[in-house]
Amino acid sequence: MNIDDYTSYFHDGSIINICHDEENIILSMESAEISPEENLHNIDLSENNTIKGKLHVEDVSSVLEGDELTPVQLKMLYDSAGILHFKIVETTVWLDVEWVNYPPHPEITAYSFYVIKGNKIWWENIPDLYDPFG
Repeated sequence: MNIDDYTSYFHDGSIINICHDEENIILSMESAEISPEENLHNIDLSENNTIKGKLHVEDVSSVLEGDELTPVQLKMLYDSAGILHFKIVETTVWLDVEWVNYPPHPEITAYSFYVIKGNKIWWENIPDLYDPFG
């Protein structure tokens, strides 16, 4: 499935989980709520009228963070990851994240700005994807 037409709906959505091995990244994600008239391709939505699933980035060549674009291993840094910006162009993903911790962890809000490059990017739609915080 091609998610490119719907990346703007992930603003105010969330990252549920991140799996990053040596070659691939899988981002479990959920969009903000989508109205029926916005669902132009009749995507199967979650019970909350969101797009929920996994973004697969295969054969990752680089994951860069911040203004200086330093290499990083992508992982969940805190309890929650809100999506501020999400864009896919060909084989590159731009992802801006707001990280938040919940009690009993120390209260923290932090921001990360990622550029992920791979050879293949595809979306696996999973409307009933488990979200431990949802």
